[in-house]
Amino acid sequence: MADVVSFFMSPEDEVAFFRALEPMGFTLLPETVPPGVTPVPVTGALAETLDGASHYLCAEAVAPIEVRTIERGPHRGWLEVDEIRSPVIHYERSLREGGELRAGRLWAELVVSGDTHANVGKSEAFRQLFERVRALVKRYRRSRPVGAFVGPGAARLSATGVRLRGAGRKGELFEPGR
Repeated sequence: MADVVSFFMSPEDEVAFFRALEPMGFTLLPETVPPGVTPVPVTGALAETLDGASHYLCAEAVAPIEVRTIERGPHRGWLEVDEIRSPVIHYERSLREGGELRAGRLWAELVVSGDTHANVGKSEAFRQLFERVRALVKRYRRSRPVGAFVGPGAARLSATGVRLRGAGRKGELFEPGR
């Protein structure tokens, strides 16, 4: 079962979030990796140059990242990260679309086995690293209705009239809590 944390982050929140991740030693890979691309260290400056909606935060210090080649489709020959076997956190960005800020999320598979009698999980070091990342997001305000965390920059955007919309085609509207 995957652990998921939903959030709303403005661009300034994302820069602050990446700065907080710097000492943890994460590297960043895009969701689909062109051949020859190497992971880039996560820094606050990197957050300002990101493009694309989804990336992987890789904990290469914990274990190696497992990748496989995509065999079909437009990205044939590219690589994709095996998020089940690799110590990675899937980072879906909170992006602004028109007058709305869409929800982002952090997703990590901590329990590898589906067998409840033999719950084989990832390393304890990776689980603790994910909990530190989750704690960073949980410092944000809770949303109304409950289900997401709202960064300070996103809360300011909401106060100026930008709507906070949940994930999905018909995502529900959120507001920053107190």
